[in-house]
Amino acid sequence: MGCSMNVLIDTHFVLWFAKGDQRLPSQLKTIMEDPVNRVFASEVSLLEIEIKHAKNPTAMPYTGEDFIELCQAGDIELRPLTRSAILAYGTLDFERVGELHKDPLDRLLIAQAKSEGLIFATHDRMLNLYDEPVIAVYA
Repeated sequence: MGCSMNVLIDTHFVLWFAKGDQRLPSQLKTIMEDPVNRVFASEVSLLEIEIKHAKNPTAMPYTGEDFIELCQAGDIELRPLTRSAILAYGTLDFERVGELHKDPLDRLLIAQAKSEGLIFATHDRMLNLYDEPVIAVYA
């Protein structure tokens, strides 16, 4: 029997998983469906959904309430943003990354995974620039 994983998944993976979207990498889908693993989303993702929905409801048809329901339906636990996650934000190597990536919400998700000892699963290869061991890119 393999080891269990505690995985914080990026916002788009929650949506892809809930919709049965073929873009969800099969390796991550297997991890998410294995009952020995714990799968989390962040309230940072909830904020991202609300911002995108308010800005352009056509492009982001889901509301924050919808996102919460999708998490519940997919057995994805929603994690609060903690003070330790916010403080971990400052430990990321911004100098190394430079101007190549500046999304503060992505940075908060990495910091949250780092502060909580979770693996952060993302599709965004740019996030590897941070060279944090908690980042796992599934493409």
